[in-house]
Amino acid sequence: MRNPFRAMHPRQLRGLRLFLVITVAALAAGLAGSALLPAEHRGLAVGLILAAGLAASWFALSGFRPVWTAVAAVIGFLFVVIVLRETGPSLLQLRGGQVEAQVMSLRESGGSADRYHYAMAAHSGRAVGGELTVDENAYRVGESVTVVEDPDGLAHPMLPSQLTEHRQSWLAVIVLYLVTAVLCLLAGRPRRAKAS
Repeated sequence: MRNPFRAMHPRQLRGLRLFLVITVAALAAGLAGSALLPAEHRGLAVGLILAAGLAASWFALSGFRPVWTAVAAVIGFLFVVIVLRETGPSLLQLRGGQVEAQVMSLRESGGSADRYHYAMAAHSGRAVGGELTVDENAYRVGESVTVVEDPDGLAHPMLPSQLTEHRQSWLAVIVLYLVTAVLCLLAGRPRRAKAS
């Protein structure tokens, strides 16, 4: 079987460098979007990931097609932000389950928009990984709430109604990743030699 990459000019594969930068940024965003990072620190994570991506791109993108590179960079940035937002909901859609939990504690995060973070425990006494985050002070300590949780605690729990807002977000992430790959390869194609 013939290798399809052998027929390509070596410089055509340099678009993989941009794709690699975006992929690494998306992996970092996925970790930041999991329960490993408190929910209120996600904005800071986006800023750090964007700064690192811009620095890496500065060194990796010499000679790329400017229009395709700009399009790939914008779509790539949107992809990274969507990965950050949708990692938790995607994990819950793919492997989560509903559990009756009890509110153990409440804390409020300050800032431009107050949000409320609830530590939960199942009625068996087992702690639910992460925190339930809502925009209003809706629950009291000791109150029972039905939440969707990840069995390994990799995602913050969500209310079933919150999860329906992210219906099949994992599918959108996959499609956007493939679109990003195509745009990166187009950005890295060598320019045609001008006819003399």
